[in-house]
Amino acid sequence: MLLYTTLRHPITPITIFAHENASGGIDITSVLFGAHSSLNGRPAQRSRNPVLRRYASLISDFLSGKRKSLDAIPIDLSDRSEFTRTIMNAARRVPWGSAVSYARLAAMAGRPRAVRAAASVMRNNPFPLIVPCHRVIGSNGRIGGFMGTQHGAAISLKRRLLEREGVSISIGDRISSREHA
Repeated sequence: MLLYTTLRHPITPITIFAHENASGGIDITSVLFGAHSSLNGRPAQRSRNPVLRRYASLISDFLSGKRKSLDAIPIDLSDRSEFTRTIMNAARRVPWGSAVSYARLAAMAGRPRAVRAAASVMRNNPFPLIVPCHRVIGSNGRIGGFMGTQHGAAISLKRRLLEREGVSISIGDRISSREHA
């Protein structure tokens, strides 16, 4: 059964989807910005599961600046390709308050020539914030896209997330060289 809980935070609402695993634990299925009650057309049941609520609390603390990592939230990447797992794990190592280019992310994953493929993994990231794709920017230092778009509310959210972490963004959405590696 697909479960969900919605966190209402001033920066953005977040919906966490999960399912119970065979051992009775919770596996995070996806994280979506906004309030949702279904995932990819599949209805979910609102849950008060204490583990799911704890994850929501960790994300709230992260958005409020009280926590700098969401490594305490496990994600199951077993159904993903080896390449996707490698890129997502590399993205989880990008520290709070910094940004890396897609090229640097690909290099961190040991695949320096797979820049476009790394960008595709980030564009399709089902675990935003937990896998901090907002910290990945263009090689030119520009903020780049977010959640599959180059404009609008998603880019505004990416900008707010980076600024919340102390990353300097100049006019034209360029990241200062100090944070950009």
